[in-house]
Amino acid sequence: MLIIECIPKCERLDESVVLSNFLGMTQPEKVNTKRIAGKTQFLNYLKRKADLNEFGYVHLFGHGDPENDRFDLASGYISPEEFPEQCFDGKVVTFSACGMSRSGFVDPFMNWTGAKHVIAPVHDVAFVDAAVWYINFYYLVLHHGFTPRNAFDRTDDILRGKAKGGFQYWT
Repeated sequence: MLIIECIPKCERLDESVVLSNFLGMTQPEKVNTKRIAGKTQFLNYLKRKADLNEFGYVHLFGHGDPENDRFDLASGYISPEEFPEQCFDGKVVTFSACGMSRSGFVDPFMNWTGAKHVIAPVHDVAFVDAAVWYINFYYLVLHHGFTPRNAFDRTDDILRGKAKGGFQYWT
C-alpha cells in the first residue's frame, strides 16, 4: 500500500501518519508513505511507473474541490485528465479529500488513470472520521484478506452513523 500525502505542512493533521503508523505496527513491509510538496513533484512521481508497480492500493491525502472537479495538492491542483495516463492501471485508489466522490471527477479519473476501483468521501469528512474509516478498511484488506468491495461494505456497515463523510465505492 502506498500513501501519498499532498496536504500543506502548515495544516496537516497527520492523518497519513496515523494510518501508516497503525498499519505499519501490524505489517510494516506493506506500507510506504511519500510526502509531496507540489504539482510538479506529484506528477513526476506518478510518471515513474516503477515507483507504483509494487502497490495494489494507492491512498491520496489532499483536499477535494468537487465544484471544480479537481484534487487540490499542497501547492496547486490537478484535474482528472492531468494525471499521467494509466498511472493507476488496475489499482485501488482511495481518497482522503472532502467531496471527491463525484462523477465529474471519478468517471474521467478512472477512465484516464486506469484505476480499477475508487473510494472517496461524498461530503466533507473530519480527520478522525477518515482515519478511523480507512484504518478499518485497510485492516480488513491487508490483514484479513477481504476483497476491496467486501472490506468497503463491512467498514461501511460497522461505522454507519459514526464516521461522517459518506464514503462511496466506484468500479
